[in-house]
Amino acid sequence: MIQPLVFKFGGASIKDAASIKNVAQLVKKRWTNSLVLVVSAAGNTTDRLEEVIELSLKEKRYDKELLELLTYHEDLCRSLFSPEHPIFTRVDNHFAQLRRLLETDTLKAEEGFFYDQIIGYGELISTRILQEYLCETGNPCIWQDARELVRTDSTTRMARVDWALTMQHCRRILIPKLEQFPVITQGFIGTDLLGNTTTLGREGSDFTAAILGVSLGASAVTIWKDVAGILNGDPDIFPDAVKFDYLDFEEAAEMTYYGAKVIHPKTIKPLAKHGIPLYVKSFLNPEMAGTVIGSFGQAPRIPITIFKNNLTLIDLRIRDLSMVGGFHFECIYEVAKKANWRIQLVQASAAHLRVLIQDMPVSDEQLTRPFRDVFQVQIRRQLKMITVKNPTDAEVKHYRQVAEKCYLEQKSPELVQWVYEPEYP
Repeated sequence: MIQPLVFKFGGASIKDAASIKNVAQLVKKRWTNSLVLVVSAAGNTTDRLEEVIELSLKEKRYDKELLELLTYHEDLCRSLFSPEHPIFTRVDNHFAQLRRLLETDTLKAEEGFFYDQIIGYGELISTRILQEYLCETGNPCIWQDARELVRTDSTTRMARVDWALTMQHCRRILIPKLEQFPVITQGFIGTDLLGNTTTLGREGSDFTAAILGVSLGASAVTIWKDVAGILNGDPDIFPDAVKFDYLDFEEAAEMTYYGAKVIHPKTIKPLAKHGIPLYVKSFLNPEMAGTVIGSFGQAPRIPITIFKNNLTLIDLRIRDLSMVGGFHFECIYEVAKKANWRIQLVQASAAHLRVLIQDMPVSDEQLTRPFRDVFQVQIRRQLKMITVKNPTDAEVKHYRQVAEKCYLEQKSPELVQWVYEPEYP
């Protein structure tokens, strides 16, 4: 049985014609029948589609925005193909389908469902363009709809994967194709048991690569980025950031959980469980070694600084002092599960509990309602969390300079975290 190799390319790697040509050259040098390419929407297409969705839900006109997206993709094609190439018809057909969905009022009854039916068109179109260009330049490959492979539940915007069904579909559909040609497919999207399109969460294409890697028993998964690998800090903030040559799965998982943006948080766990190494490499300098994530045990104790934005702090104070110490954690996590919260941090004292979550598109009233009978509740939104793993005295001293702006501090021997107002740093 073949052992595939999975490559994932994000939107920045195919943002224009020169970038697509670069990806084609990169892939050509590594061409093998058992190659699976997972590709995101081109450039900032997903952001633009979100704008169109918002306008449609508000019953405002979106013709200008949709035309700009169509023109962007047609310009890409004009730079890569002859005028009579069938790719132009394929792209036009996708946009016609997209417009029909946007005009279907019955889909808008549930905003999350409507979002899922629309947003994946960026990936569907980008993979069509890249697949046709690879075939045009002598690298024949097969276009595959990821919705036939990745099966999920019906949770909107962040569906949960049905691993058993997904593995079954991947092996039945992909293995025979990979015995003949490489396959190109979309990140981010799947389908539920009713046949509706679902999404895996923003930036979920990394997770798709892991899902396919595990389902196919891949030899490795490689995520191609515009950085040389995983660094110990954001290079825009820390010019002297250090690249890791290797990282243990656990260290990488913690980095993504606390907000490191190089890899989608859900990517690490399935690969670690199945012992599949993950490479993070640069599509700008593909011959560089990059970073490999695997089972290495204790990684070098280098300070790692991670910033995470758009957080909401739910501050809970007990109303009845006879209940001091009984914080009903089961209730809190039950609420979190039902509301699909992404909890970042929980801090408790005798009469006080703080829960930090990723910001949710809901009102303060909706957030506080489940707790008001037991707690006094205060909400603070749009906060920033700074996490330092393996901190030295220098990091602790630096960030404590703004202690007066700190809403929350949490410390352990291997980790220090501060939650601040967003204007810092």
